[in-house]
Amino acid sequence: MGSPGEYLSFLWIGARVFPMFPPKRASAFRRAIRLRAIALLGGLLVAASPTLATSVQPPDFPQLVARAASVFRGEVVSLRSELVTRGPDRAIFTRVTFRVSEVIRGAALPVEVTLEFLGGTVGDLTLEVAGMPRFEPGGREIVFVEHAGPQICPLVAMAYGRYRVLLDAAGAEFVARDNGAPLVRPDDVALSLTAPVVVVLTSRQSLARARPLSPLEFTAAVRSEALRARLP
Repeated sequence: MGSPGEYLSFLWIGARVFPMFPPKRASAFRRAIRLRAIALLGGLLVAASPTLATSVQPPDFPQLVARAASVFRGEVVSLRSELVTRGPDRAIFTRVTFRVSEVIRGAALPVEVTLEFLGGTVGDLTLEVAGMPRFEPGGREIVFVEHAGPQICPLVAMAYGRYRVLLDAAGAEFVARDNGAPLVRPDDVALSLTAPVVVVLTSRQSLARARPLSPLEFTAAVRSEALRARLP
């Protein structure tokens, strides 16, 4: 095997080695490098490969709330990707730092919280994981954190544990899912993130029902479910 700078292996599970290409082939490599692994972490089955999208079972709303050790609203203030060595293996991780504005469920949190996600770009090397939420500085988020320690993704069911706070044409805040689709009802968290979003409106009443949830409404629904289920 070559020197440490010549290879990237996948995490500590089913390690695979990907050779580094010369600069002229770097762009093709960035598009091509993906993971093929089956990992059981924290009860979450993740399967990723060059041809298969990550497979995650969407939680329903009660499951989403129950599995989260912490739920908070915050703003992304920084992202930093690093090539991390753990034991004999290495992988790219991106550390996302949030400025916490509200703790919705769970223990009190510091002003800033940093979560670690598998994937990212370091120089000419890119590691992509299908189904992984991708954050941007300044993004306003509501996240359901299952485990904050080192792992593939700290959120409940990966992208199903991430909700974006966006603005409509009138400047009002609303909650959207990871794919940008407005969240109309709490139960809609269980809808596939990859299936096309089809909305059929037949009346003003239907239009009213299709109004996206505001962050306040979504927050109230989370707290109500936690109270109903007698969660700590």
